[in-house]
Amino acid sequence: MMQEDSTIEQLIETIQIGLEEIYEAKQEQDKNSEFLRGQIYAYVECLEILQQCRSIRERKLNYDIEKRFPLE
Repeated sequence: MMQEDSTIEQLIETIQIGLEEIYEAKQEQDKNSEFLRGQIYAYVECLEILQQCRSIRERKLNYDIEKRFPLE
């Protein structure tokens, strides 16, 4: 179970870093990029699915995902 937890935490961190990088790219590039918008929606949806697990939500995703990563 420890390896599963570690894998899930690594996945969450990877998604969060990816989202932060996309938001930075959006500021520098076309803010209306459909590709970037699609990536944001996909990553946010992944986090929201993971957040449905109570133990994960309590440990790593104890925040409003769409406030931290707005879908615009």
